[in-house]
Amino acid sequence: MLRKLGTTAAVMMSLALLPTAGFAQSADDLMKARLGTIDAGPVITEAFTRAAMPVTDELRAKALQCWTDNGCDTGTGGAVTVAYADGFGENVWRRVTAMEFIQQALTYPEIGHIKYTSAGGDAAKAIADLRSYIAEGVDVIVVFADAGEALGPTIREAKDAGILVTVHNGTEVGTAGADYLSNIAEDICGLGKGFVQAVVQGNPEAKNIVALGGTPGNPLSKTWQDCAEQETANFPGVKIVAREDTNWTQEGTLTAVAADLARFDKIDGYIYEYADGFRGALRAYDAANKPKDFVVALRTDEQGLICDWEDANHDAFKIFYSSGQNFQSRIALTAAMMAKAGQQVPEHVSVPFSMKSVVKGMCDKSLPMEISVSSLVDTATLKAMFAK
Repeated sequence: MLRKLGTTAAVMMSLALLPTAGFAQSADDLMKARLGTIDAGPVITEAFTRAAMPVTDELRAKALQCWTDNGCDTGTGGAVTVAYADGFGENVWRRVTAMEFIQQALTYPEIGHIKYTSAGGDAAKAIADLRSYIAEGVDVIVVFADAGEALGPTIREAKDAGILVTVHNGTEVGTAGADYLSNIAEDICGLGKGFVQAVVQGNPEAKNIVALGGTPGNPLSKTWQDCAEQETANFPGVKIVAREDTNWTQEGTLTAVAADLARFDKIDGYIYEYADGFRGALRAYDAANKPKDFVVALRTDEQGLICDWEDANHDAFKIFYSSGQNFQSRIALTAAMMAKAGQQVPEHVSVPFSMKSVVKGMCDKSLPMEISVSSLVDTATLKAMFAK
């Protein structure tokens, strides 16, 4: 799963990942940079083909309006209404993921209305949001199902009402293909194993690893953490000494890591979904006046942490990352739209990934610190989203 890159190749790949203004890249180029392959199946290929379409000033303005207002009339007169039910939309990664969904929806002239809700981590509100969409009679619901199986009966209600429902980014609810259309995700178990492998690759002497997760009990964190535990059996002496909730925030990460620094004499590695959140861990190290002598393996790739790494200029501090995967919301929407058009869509759409090491030259301080270098949202839109 892990692939070692020469420095020149790694820098070239990192530059290819940075969002462009157009996009000026083809779908194949985007897939190679984000996924490591162009052999990803028809749903992902169609999703990236649409993502590669030029972002005009008009489309950007409409996307920003829809993102700010949590929904919009697209102006196309299309008869299709699509909705995004976010289980927790209160960090930058989730806000970018919402924009990915919105920009993708705007590539379909048949879509006339876009809707968005965030449950803020509240399972009861997530259920209520879904029921509201069912009552409104939307055509498509894309779900980030942080509440997991608690959403199962309501998602089945949506399917029974004729709504096409897709789930993405490692959450599972009921049975894909039976209770809803399709699940879009990386191999989340493989991701957890890849995290452990990356820590050991970065430091063959590593022993103690801390696993950081998001909101308490969320199925995404639990899945990869369980598999990471399994993977440590392949490396004698390596163990996960703690699992910590962070609520996917920098402050939550700071608190968790500060507590672990007080508990353990030495921590060799951290594994975590959220690169931007891990910036809080660096603050914990600074506050404790401890050297950043560790390897961190991450799912996402927000560049603020990469810039922090470059500024630290410390050889014992190493970062490995997979991909921000914000674009899974695009794939989930495209899967539903393909099904609506009568095309066959698999019950599970597997999104390729690979672990990569951060190298110098990836930080671009002209872009917002919070963005993932692998985002498919164009540069101008990202800057407008997070303008101070």
